[in-house]
Amino acid sequence: MIRFFGLVATTVLLNSCARSPYDGYKVVADDVHLHLLTLGDGEELASDSDSVYVRLRMGRVAGEVGGLFSTERAYLAKDIRTGAMGPVLHRMHVGDSLSVIAPAEQWPWEVFTEGMRVDHPDTGMVRLEVALLDLRTPAIMRAEAERLRRNDPLAYEMQLIHAYVQASPVPFLRWGTSDIRYHIKGTPTDTAAVAQRDVVTISYQGRNLEGGRLFDDTGRNGAPLTFVFGDKDQVIQGLEVAVSLLREGQEGTFLFPSLFAFGEKGIPGVLEPNTPVAYTVHLERVERSRPVP
Repeated sequence: MIRFFGLVATTVLLNSCARSPYDGYKVVADDVHLHLLTLGDGEELASDSDSVYVRLRMGRVAGEVGGLFSTERAYLAKDIRTGAMGPVLHRMHVGDSLSVIAPAEQWPWEVFTEGMRVDHPDTGMVRLEVALLDLRTPAIMRAEAERLRRNDPLAYEMQLIHAYVQASPVPFLRWGTSDIRYHIKGTPTDTAAVAQRDVVTISYQGRNLEGGRLFDDTGRNGAPLTFVFGDKDQVIQGLEVAVSLLREGQEGTFLFPSLFAFGEKGIPGVLEPNTPVAYTVHLERVERSRPVP
């Protein structure tokens, strides 16, 4: 019965739209043309805070579907509800699939591709076949995240780091094959790398990656931290890595999985076990233990 009424409602909605120059399509917004492929049995429309799991195949109108880009993954509805995707999400329930034709500039390419290089056109019409496979509310996502945190802490950490990188307005690099990510800015006053036994002075702030709560701050502690680079047990391993990547005068943001931070123990009363953290580190001064060649 739900499926029947959904079909009636969708048919009425599409029939009320303007005719399109593309056979079988209806105009649903400014130069956005829509054709229903499959009707699902979902009842809810996605709100901005929901996560939508979709299959996307994009190509030129006269070309192969998927010839430009294809993926199957989850997005936050608010992130893709722009341009031509606005009227699409306004009409889709779980199980529905649509074919949509719209100008290339109306598609949220950067969000779809997660910044990956895709040779997509800047002009012309692009056809998208989209299927809404699943929809998760914030409550469902929180419950799933909590289960993952309990059952697979490492995967949970990687999920948080990935989400942070994706949401960041600046690009992050990966340190070797580790799960550390970093972004460095500023012009160095000394371009030589820090060497073992050099005395370094750093200032930093450490925040919980999930929520951004400040828990470690040299400013709050009264002064920058000075230590001998390479001596054991002076700072967490992640800060050693940060200093090795920075040059005097530079500042960087570093994302440390718990393996490079506070591990399985965390900081009692401050930081839970297996918690990834973000540190902003400024390498203020380096006193060389030996002359730089």
